[in-house]
Amino acid sequence: MTDKETARVEWNSYRRSAKSRPVLKVLKEMNGQRQRCVYCCDSRSADVDHFTPIAVDYAQAFTWPNFILVCPECNRKKGARFPRDNEGNPLIINPTREDPWEFLILDTKTGYLAARFLEEDFDPKGESTVEIISCINHEAVVEGRRRIIARYYEAVDCLLSSGDPKNSTGKLLREIREDEHGIGSWFARREGKEEPCFSELKTRFPSIWRRFVREACSA
Repeated sequence: MTDKETARVEWNSYRRSAKSRPVLKVLKEMNGQRQRCVYCCDSRSADVDHFTPIAVDYAQAFTWPNFILVCPECNRKKGARFPRDNEGNPLIINPTREDPWEFLILDTKTGYLAARFLEEDFDPKGESTVEIISCINHEAVVEGRRRIIARYYEAVDCLLSSGDPKNSTGKLLREIREDEHGIGSWFARREGKEEPCFSELKTRFPSIWRRFVREACSA
């Protein structure tokens, strides 16, 4: 067998053995209480993905920083596909090390994710990620984002129309805690902060806005 084939056989044997349980336990703890997939953020994570696939670099088959806990569908979509740029850098977002919003944009009307447009073309890492891990725009995943977006709008509108905004802040903070897609940081730090209701929140209630940004970006 080749080194790659040997690494794959050894990994499969290890993954089925009791020895892998401590690793899986820590990965699950890192994924949080609801065990969401770090790629689509919607489905329950159950597979250990090698960010750099074994077929690409078998030496990383048992390297801890290369492990990511994802849902089976995202794992199948990604498979061994791992494009790189001319300098050898990965053209897939690593959500454990990178902020996806640096490469992607959110259409708050539809819930879809798309590659960020740069000066002359789309961001190559964002474009590859959307193409390869296409289930991040699966109908059910997109619907989940739309619901979270709608709840954020409702919470902000409630706060803006309230006679006692401090007492209404709790609803907005609650949405941050329930946000499993990281959309709060889109509204706090990215283009979402320019949307009318969020812009008004920032202008009228700067102290509440600062708290929102702090909570959303640390969630």
